[in-house]
Amino acid sequence: MIPSSADIAPTNPHTPALPSLRRVLAMDAAGMIAFGLVYLFASGALARLLGVSDTLVLTAGGLMLTIGVGVALLAGRARPPVTSVRLVAVIGAAWVATSVASLVLDWWDPNAVGTAWTVLQAIPVSMFTILQLAALRRRT
Repeated sequence: MIPSSADIAPTNPHTPALPSLRRVLAMDAAGMIAFGLVYLFASGALARLLGVSDTLVLTAGGLMLTIGVGVALLAGRARPPVTSVRLVAVIGAAWVATSVASLVLDWWDPNAVGTAWTVLQAIPVSMFTILQLAALRRRT
């Protein structure tokens, strides 16, 4: 039998291989847990550095730690449920959208360092969201 073009997956040596879904989830979880702990344990110093309230830093840290633990549990599953992974991606997209909106709408009036940090932290969150969706699409 001669394989059809649908049976042969085209390969491009210039296209980087995507990490597995569980690996992406594990890396995302590790970052969220680490930063969540830093935000919680150094909230006062970070609030002063970023020019925002201590309450905002504590809240962000608590959210990151909580979500990070949930994502770590998801990454530990042999086959993470599609719906749960999509929820993680939606949460990531919402985090990025909220970060951008906070700057555009001047919700917390951060200083220059806080503004730069808000933009910089949105970049890996965006990348993890994209990688999770890509890995999920590849799996299904």
